[in-house]
Amino acid sequence: MSYANWEGVVRYGKEAPDTLGSMRVSTIVLLCLALFAAAAQQKPGKSADVQILETKAVREGAKISVDGKVRVVGDKTLHGLMIIFDFRSPEKEVVTSQRCIIDEDILKAGREGVFHSEMADAARAVRYTVRAFDMHDKELRVYNPGPYPIE
Repeated sequence: MSYANWEGVVRYGKEAPDTLGSMRVSTIVLLCLALFAAAAQQKPGKSADVQILETKAVREGAKISVDGKVRVVGDKTLHGLMIIFDFRSPEKEVVTSQRCIIDEDILKAGREGVFHSEMADAARAVRYTVRAFDMHDKELRVYNPGPYPIE
């Protein structure tokens, strides 16, 4: 018995239906719809709480002195704003960290505060990044955290 004579075999010649092509189109359409639906469900990114307006670190003898200015850009009033400087090596690893508390106890939205900190020179430190916390040790989102060079 050959396959040509077998009754259950259906042969298509040049008139074969184009089901594979229509399956490709429908798959692409479904994939696009899924991507658009996923993009629509994403929430917009949260904005920053604190913005670094200016900062400068200078080596002075055996000390590093850091000065700068921050602004509260979030909606909430901040109580006891603390700035953490992570001093980094050329390999971008944290060598040491230094904390500094902003002079003003309460900073309302839109207000600016200044900081000044001195620490012993960390020989391998060449850059630093900035983090911020409130008085309850809650980490705040920082806009423009660095890295900044040490002069």
